[in-house]
Amino acid sequence: MKMFNLNSRLAKGAAATIALTLLLGAQTAMACTVGNWTGGNSGNVIPGGPDVNVARYSGVCAMQTPSAATAWVQDDSPGGIDRIRARFYVFSGNSADAVVYRGLAAGGAEVFRVVLRASGAATLSSNGAAVSSNGNDNSWNSVEIDWNGTAGEMSLSMNGNTPQSIAFTSPGQVASVRVGNLNGAAGTMNFDAYESRRTTEIGRLCEGETSGDNIRTNDDVLEIFAEVSSAGTELANGQPDFTEDGAITNDDVLELFEIVANAQGECP
Repeated sequence: MKMFNLNSRLAKGAAATIALTLLLGAQTAMACTVGNWTGGNSGNVIPGGPDVNVARYSGVCAMQTPSAATAWVQDDSPGGIDRIRARFYVFSGNSADAVVYRGLAAGGAEVFRVVLRASGAATLSSNGAAVSSNGNDNSWNSVEIDWNGTAGEMSLSMNGNTPQSIAFTSPGQVASVRVGNLNGAAGTMNFDAYESRRTTEIGRLCEGETSGDNIRTNDDVLEIFAEVSSAGTELANGQPDFTEDGAITNDDVLELFEIVANAQGECP
């Protein structure tokens, strides 16, 4: 078994600048806010952070929506487009169908929606057409959509599975999007790592990879170990929740160490 120099690694981690998650954008280090969303927010969302007990998937920040309350953030930057590709992570605690993502026209009419089921599966619908993909309950799930109004086709993929596609008749352009608990469904939910593009595929983040080099090594094991052993005062970068169970614990350290020790650290 290889031996690790924990002291030098911990010192390096303490001096590093902490990268904030894509969901909440670039903020002041160690401070999380949802105020940078161009279309505002409902006021009910809870931004995560080092001193807030909100599960995170990537980086420092995340967002939580309370049970049975309408809570969302809105991005107006699409501004009237015929195609959007988006990916976000959601930790499902909903006990009923929850609308978690919605595209809106300039006048506020719905263009498309993503509904998360209590089972963890999701459905993307637009103008009467719908397509579904299976996920997991009590776990982080990645949700990725490709809504193409010009081609009249949309697709949905959960957790990197083969995208499920369906043809539809476009109801209009997407001017803005909302992320959160959009219909006040019962159950607390956590969101993280939102990203949107016009055309290119986004894909999943690599579980347990903290350094940004797209391969899992002893350095990643040590960075996650530093967070666990410091009781969260030394936060790991990247994606430290290897087991995707909503908590960063010794299980993440041990399971990641096993794949690294077995020379299986390359990201899928």
